[in-house]
Amino acid sequence: MIAYEEFKPIYLTPDIPLTVAKENRNKEEIRKWCRQYTLISDAEQKIWAEKITNDPTIKMFSIEQKFQHVGVCGFTSIDRVNNSAEFSLYISPEYQKRGFGELALKTLVKHGFEDWGFKRIWGEVFEGNPAMKMFKKVGFEEEGWLRSTYFRQGRWINSCMISMIDTDYFWRSYDTTDNSNFPGNTGV
Repeated sequence: MIAYEEFKPIYLTPDIPLTVAKENRNKEEIRKWCRQYTLISDAEQKIWAEKITNDPTIKMFSIEQKFQHVGVCGFTSIDRVNNSAEFSLYISPEYQKRGFGELALKTLVKHGFEDWGFKRIWGEVFEGNPAMKMFKKVGFEEEGWLRSTYFRQGRWINSCMISMIDTDYFWRSYDTTDNSNFPGNTGV
């Protein structure tokens, strides 16, 4: 379990309730923001469950709040040579707009930088995704827009690459009025 005092009541656990996760992931309000936008079958869900268990480039978590599953988040495309990973996050529709996504992402980011030692955490966001505001609030920055990236509902949509690097994360995590504790500070 991954839990940080400052982000309670949210915690992350590797025990993803697969049936509930599939049901939520198949809801249109979640699917429309995902690269794989088609309905996920039981067979595909089983393959995904095996992959996240065995593939070292993927680490996924159930987002929990008082023992209730509220979503899924994790890292994909984990690159241990370059110490980077893509983040993935969705909150079940009935739990959206309650701050759980922000708390889960802050928990995931802290885990990535402080426990895994990532240099960079990145993501891809479809144009119009209301979560972009929250991603920026957490500290992600736009790197650039990819034009006509995906064909959805009869039209091409753009996507935005966002990222946070370790120095940005640690700078935001420290009291910026006193940077004597900032990692890498030489005292000069």
